[in-house]
Amino acid sequence: MTDSKRMSRISSEMKKAISKIIFTDLNVEELKFASVDHIKMSPDLSVANIYYTSLRNKKEEIEEIDRLFRINNKAIRMKISKYIDLRIVPELRFFYDDTLDNVFRIEQLLNSIKKDEEAT
Repeated sequence: MTDSKRMSRISSEMKKAISKIIFTDLNVEELKFASVDHIKMSPDLSVANIYYTSLRNKKEEIEEIDRLFRINNKAIRMKISKYIDLRIVPELRFFYDDTLDNVFRIEQLLNSIKKDEEAT
């Protein structure tokens, strides 16, 4: 149980730190359109899967943000130690979280079904 609490605490601290790094420490304007949604840590805390959303949701724009996260991965990882006291900073893996996109798509489908039913 304590391992789970520790993972949760570190995930929360990492989320705050990475958000702060993106908005204040890095000078990459395009990344400021990304927002860290949640982080899943591996059980041994060696890997952090970072899920982000973006105000820009076109495929090309998301690919560009992915590319920028890959380019700045090492810099972000190095700066994390400035905000969090960890013996080993985990490997960072960034993933676009398309959950909101799917929710909007489903909502649009449900609305169109509702309109079709009302029309008949």
